[in-house]
Amino acid sequence: MNIKIAAEKTGLTKKAIKYYECEGLINPSKNSSNNYREYTDTDIVKLNLIGALRIIDIPVSEIKCLIEGNKSLPDIMKNTLNKITENISNLEKSRLIISNILNKNLEDYSTIGEQVRKLRETLEFSISEKKEFISTRLLKIFPGNFGKLVVCSYEPFLNIAVDSDEKKDAWVKLVEFLDDINEMDHTQSFIKLMNSIDVNKIEEYRQKSKEDMLKFSEANSSLMERYKKQYIAFIRSINEDEEKKKMFSNSMDQCKDVFNCIGGDINTFDKCLEILNEDYKKYRKIGNKFYKIKPFMKKHKWLFYNG
Repeated sequence: MNIKIAAEKTGLTKKAIKYYECEGLINPSKNSSNNYREYTDTDIVKLNLIGALRIIDIPVSEIKCLIEGNKSLPDIMKNTLNKITENISNLEKSRLIISNILNKNLEDYSTIGEQVRKLRETLEFSISEKKEFISTRLLKIFPGNFGKLVVCSYEPFLNIAVDSDEKKDAWVKLVEFLDDINEMDHTQSFIKLMNSIDVNKIEEYRQKSKEDMLKFSEANSSLMERYKKQYIAFIRSINEDEEKKKMFSNSMDQCKDVFNCIGGDINTFDKCLEILNEDYKKYRKIGNKFYKIKPFMKKHKWLFYNG
């Protein structure tokens, strides 16, 4: 049969059939009398297979390997599926970044370029790189010993795997939040006071708090009961001493002012981290129960607990 009939039987264009022949996927014979190509039923089977595989984006090079017997069809499909999955992931990342840029209504080209690069790079970070990125940014925002304490409160929950669309979206929002908020003035009296704390004590606190926070997120009953007793004892000691209560309340207000000066809602960070780390979500859920113990504790829960 000639190329016109072959095209009718396969639904392929004459140009496509000639292309596949040039690529070595088919090898029709030629009629010696008129030098026209002659296509056999076997060629039609091959062309139908080639057309079907091209519809699902199997590369011509892979189809050639199949026809030549160098690769099996399942292997070729698995390889193509992996590439498609990777392309989808890359497109999803691009979608998130573009949506983020549009929502911010940026018009400065230099700013847009910087934002795109930063968001794309952080999406590709490994788990350890994401942890380091967040810790470094928090230390830059909250200077000195105060920053170290802030990082301590989040460190057990910074092992983040961005493995779903929801997490990708939360990660982009978290990076934007850290990028947008202001850095604290290291000359503030509260920051100076925190910097007077012995560094060794902060390191001891870091090690202890890391262990306790993870146990807390696992709803460790003995630890929760110990914390509950400590909180109640602490509240009572303050309520029984007016001078101590006044000093504590002033310290709370001063510390809260420090957080307010960063120009962003810290709850944005916490909500994103809840999505990114299941243990942190549990930690916040369990922790919220504790801050209903006393109205005073509930009023100042933001200091004792990152919520």
